[in-house]
Amino acid sequence: MPASQTLIVGAGGAVGKRLTAALAARGSRVIAADRMPQLPDSITSIASVCVGGVDVRDQEALEHADADTTVWNLAAPLSVETALDPAVAEAVTMGGMSKVLTAMREVGARRICFTDSIGSFGAEAPRSGATARWLTENPTQDPGSDYGRQKRGCRELMAEFASAAGGDPRFAVLPGVLHSEAIWGNGTTEYALDALLAASKGEQYECPVEPDVTLPMIFVDDLMRGLLALQDAEESALHEPENGYAMPGLSFSAEELFEEIRRHVPDFVPTTKLDDNMAKFARLWPDTLSTTEPLRDLGYAPQVAVPKMVETCLEAHAYRKMRAEAFFRAIDADRNGLLDKTEISHFMVTHLIKGREERGWLIQREDLVEEMASKVITEMDLNGDSLVSSEELFEWCRRNTFNGLVEQFVQERA
Repeated sequence: MPASQTLIVGAGGAVGKRLTAALAARGSRVIAADRMPQLPDSITSIASVCVGGVDVRDQEALEHADADTTVWNLAAPLSVETALDPAVAEAVTMGGMSKVLTAMREVGARRICFTDSIGSFGAEAPRSGATARWLTENPTQDPGSDYGRQKRGCRELMAEFASAAGGDPRFAVLPGVLHSEAIWGNGTTEYALDALLAASKGEQYECPVEPDVTLPMIFVDDLMRGLLALQDAEESALHEPENGYAMPGLSFSAEELFEEIRRHVPDFVPTTKLDDNMAKFARLWPDTLSTTEPLRDLGYAPQVAVPKMVETCLEAHAYRKMRAEAFFRAIDADRNGLLDKTEISHFMVTHLIKGREERGWLIQREDLVEEMASKVITEMDLNGDSLVSSEELFEWCRRNTFNGLVEQFVQERA
């Protein structure tokens, strides 16, 4: 039976945002917690409670939990980020898990779900049909990275929580997560998202992994079905050691991905420029994940294959680009193909500020409007010419909105 409420630690991340939405869509009460001071509107508009500025290393992160709460701990750096600063990553990943479990004991919460990773598999792991069971049955295998060792440490902490405190921990081994959103992190498998974006923009792309290395991935829609199934399953239905399940999706090499992209963008011709860390991880990890255990115990099987994934992502990028181009034309009053501070100021006054005084906005002053326009120019202007091209606007809009900028500006001066 679904829990009365779910607390998601790391709700602002790529998986956390989607999990918050999936739980809210079925009517669950969701407490969304994240380290970012203010969670985005996409989360605040659907979560029952939002808690910003949460450090997973602080037990106060779970102050809203009770005995009937299921906790998802999603707070962890990516594989490449961990390689760059292992000490900080360990404090967040393992230190954070320890704090979460201690807080759960204090309130009597039993069920915790954790996202493990294919980064836990080392060179000794099976190349095909890898399972979470293999990880639990081979606890001394070398994952070949601090990232994998820290994930193993979290599994050990959860196993101790089960044996010593009667907890109900579960973990999902995630492959690379693919989606059609505008932004993502800098993990190894994100190369696929970078390639799709470059193709949609007609840009050259340098592949950081060997083109013939196959990696397991999963489209986010499939992942949400799998994670919800894992969370909801009765304890008696889970037959895998430590309640761990690999989440299979789709597997492909970079060259297979590029071939599918060329069905939509025929002139896409990538090159290879290996990144040492990414190439190393790609060679370590399995080619495919087992479909048997999640189907048997969770009723989960992937539905999205490579052609559908590529089509969905390219269509989403094309739509965003079309909207950004229309947005650019609306601001470009002199039609010279470049935006200056005067045009941006005029747009902001006309479309974003005028008429909002009834909401308590006090930014009609010209100097404040100019300050906002200057901030926009500084953030968008990548080449330092104090002008904004359509491409620069598109890149900025992938991560920001004018409305969000104005709202933040007002809050800072409230």
